[in-house]
Parts: sequence; structure tokens; C-alpha cells
Amino acid sequence: MSEQHALTVIVPVPDEKIEGLQALLNAVGRNITNPGAPGAGSVKLEWVRDYLPPSHTIQQGPHFIEFGRLTTVHFLRWVLLEPARDATGGLIAANLAFSTDYDGPFEEHVNELVMVAEPALRAIYSFCDPSPGNESLQAYLSAHRRQEAAFYRGHPGRSTQQILTVDNQSEEEQRLVLELELDRVHATRAATPSTIIERLRQATGRSGWKSAPSSGSPPGIATRTLVLVAFAGLTPLGILYGIGTHLFDQIPARVLFTVSMPLLAFALFAALLNLLNRIEHGREQRILQREGPPQQVDGSIDPYVADRSDVRLRMVTELEDRGPLVQNQLTHVVNVKPGIVRLALLRTVLATGNFLTHTLFVRGILTGIATIHFARWVLIDDNRRLLFFSNYDFSWESYLGDFIDQASDGLTGIWCNTTLFPRTRIHTVSGLVRLTMFVLRFLPWFSWLPAVHVFEGGARREQEFKRWTRDHQVPTQVWYSAYPRFSVTNVNGNTEIAQGLFQPLTGDVQAAWLRRL
Repeated sequence: MSEQHALTVIVPVPDEKIEGLQALLNAVGRNITNPGAPGAGSVKLEWVRDYLPPSHTIQQGPHFIEFGRLTTVHFLRWVLLEPARDATGGLIAANLAFSTDYDGPFEEHVNELVMVAEPALRAIYSFCDPSPGNESLQAYLSAHRRQEAAFYRGHPGRSTQQILTVDNQSEEEQRLVLELELDRVHATRAATPSTIIERLRQATGRSGWKSAPSSGSPPGIATRTLVLVAFAGLTPLGILYGIGTHLFDQIPARVLFTVSMPLLAFALFAALLNLLNRIEHGREQRILQREGPPQQVDGSIDPYVADRSDVRLRMVTELEDRGPLVQNQLTHVVNVKPGIVRLALLRTVLATGNFLTHTLFVRGILTGIATIHFARWVLIDDNRRLLFFSNYDFSWESYLGDFIDQASDGLTGIWCNTTLFPRTRIHTVSGLVRLTMFVLRFLPWFSWLPAVHVFEGGARREQEFKRWTRDHQVPTQVWYSAYPRFSVTNVNGNTEIAQGLFQPLTGDVQAAWLRRL
């Protein structure tokens, strides 16, 4: 099984070099060769030559960079984060953010980046401070790496090469071979599923696809780890019951004490959190009144973002929905609310989310959303801002709609700790019961539980949430996908077909496998 990881590199950019770097990144981003065209995933040198720094040594060859030669990369992006202000009005310098979603060990991935793209990397990072100079790029990228707080993978265990090639054919191409053969079988009115499957195996054998994917199977739900954590979570109840035995003689009284104490503690926590929300909302409203509204209707309400004008929003939307591609990207950065309490809450929620994405949400569906390839949250600028990268399928509207319908509580739990997020209130009296049911519903054994909401407002304030998201998006100047025409459902479905083709199948399992085609 291939391990997938996230690389995030953040390097400061001096003010006087922002314009030049922005021009180079824009030239790279808009000239990546489309899939299916000759030299797919590459950028010709002639298209960016005018934007290279004067000190840059002109490289040999026709290409500035060839993303398509990166065998370990699923997605890659460069984003220029322009100067902004934090939640207290303090200045934040410009940064260049670089990210990849990659396969295998970190050292092998960075070595491949340098081997394939060293001249381009040196040209881009010559705008930064510090620049690599004569330093090795491996050491430079490692020194400026930032650890993500949470990372989600929509098709864990599948390497880029597994998705793209199996015996020199992609899983998608193999699925098309199977569909064509299936049509032929139906035309001959073959009788049984076993007969049909045997015909399909023979057909794919002729095409060269003779075995299951080379990189192994996707991971399953980490049941043992989840059970251990659940038992660990019950430990405080055991301690409370032990205290109850010293306070009460009757067992019902001890049980009532054991159950009521966590409920009361959570209700007190929720009440304090709601009070903190009211105080922070009042503070944010005073800032908005002092700074005034944006000059354009589509400008950002947040006075502390890098660019409040509607130009930023036009650039963001122009970079979405590119041509025939199924996939899309989103870059979002917002200030963390001031104070150690908010930072602690945010870290706790992100750590919990990261644990669940590596143990429970490993089947391509994140709290009901089946369109996210990779997503990450990274605390940057000394924990003053939260950076979010997402690679997803289809349109921004459908993506945000899924967020609101399927994952509003999870997203509210994260982003209610950031500034100007739609007003949120957590349930006090029933909060702990709701939170327990909310978590249990994602386990296969408790999917029958009714849906509940832990928060009121937040991401469920649809129009406010969409406006807040747009207000804090920044243009993604360079974005590359190794398989831009595949949705998450395509990738996972093709793997399941590949795995089932040469495994012994019987009865209903045979019919279920055939329905996937």
C-alpha cells in the first residue's frame, strides 16, 4: 500500500519582489499543457522567459518545468500570500506557499522534485528571502517545511502510478475495456454472472491487464484503534463512578452522579464558549464599523485581508472550473481569533479531525462528502492564520453545498475559531449527548442513529458562510493535477473493479461487482 503525505513549504517574500514573483507564477499557471495534448503537464520555457529574474541562468531545453514527469505527485500548487494583517491588526509579511500531495517517503519525493525541476525551483525561490543561493534545494525545502495540523485523503493507499497505469494502461482505460467487452457479452446473451466474468477476465488478459493493482489494497477502517480510544474515553466515567461509591450508598445514586457530572461539565464549557463568542462578535463588529465597508459590492468585508477589492474575487473565480477538467481547487486563509483559548480549541479540533481522517474516514467519504481528493489545514504566521488547501471535484457551488448539507458541524468546529465566521452557538444542555451521537453516527454500527447538530448557525448560515468563504479565498496561481479528469468516485471505483476482477467471486458478490461496470 502506498503511503500518501502532504508537503507544505512557506517562505517569506520581500515587498519589492512580490510583483515579479506574481507575474512569473501567473505565467506558469496559465501555460500548463492540458491533459491529452503533447507534453501534457509541462510549461514551455518560451512562455515564461520574459518573467524570469535577470540573474537567472537560462536553462537548456524547451521546457521551464515538466510536472508530468513527477511520478510521486498527485496535486501541486504555488500560491502567493500577499501582505495582510492579523486579528489584532498586526502586519503579516508576504509568503510563498508551496504544497504537494505525494506518495512515499519525504526524501524520495523531494529528491524527485529537485531532479525534475531544479532550474524552475531555483528561479521561483530566487524571489524569496532567503533564496536558496548555493544551498541544496533538498535542505532549503526541508528547512521551510510546515507541518499540517490535519490532512484528509480521498483515496488513501492509491499511488499516482497505480491510478494512472496498470501494465501500461490506466485503471480508467481498463474499465472502458471491460465495458466494451460487457456490451459484446450482452449481445451474445451469455447466461450467468460467472460466464460473463470469465469473458471479462479473458478480455482484460488480452489487453495486458493481468493482475490486481501493483500498489496493494486501500486501507480499511482502523477498528482496533477506534475501540481502544473509545475504551480510553470511558476511563473518566470509571473514575467518576469510583468517586460516587465514596459519596453515595445506593447504586442508582452513583450512576446518576457518574452520568450527570460530564453533562454539567460540558454544559458549563458550552456556556462559557457561547459567552466568549458574544464578546468576540462585539469586538469584530466594532472593527468593521471603524474600518468601513469595502468599496465594491464584491469586495471583502474583512478589512484585514490582503486585498479587499473585487479584483481578487474575479481572479479567484477565473481560476476555477478550468476547461474540461472534472477537478477544482480552493485556497483559503483566515485569521485565528486572538487568545490562547481559541488556539487551544482550534488545535484540539484539528488533531481530532486528523485522527479520524486516518482511522475512520478512509473510504473516500468525509462526513458524507465524496468529492474531496486531498485537503489540509496548516497553521502559519506563528499560529496567527489558518491556511486551507483543497483539491475537489466539480464546481465551487456544489462543493460548498456539500459542506453545508453534510459537514456543517465539523467545519463550524474548526472555523468558529477564526475571525468573522458566521455567528455560532453550541447547544448547552443537550450538547454532550448531541456530540456523542454526532461522532457515533459515522461508525458503521451506529449509522441508524438520527442526524443531530451540535452547533446552531455557523456554516449552516448558507449565504453568510459562502460570503465568508469567498472573502478569504486567494488566487491559486499554479495548480497541477496528475489525473485531472478523474473524480474521487472514478479513482475508488476503478480500484474496486481492478481488485475484484481476478479475485474469486461467488453469488451476489459477482452480481454486485458487475453492477460497478
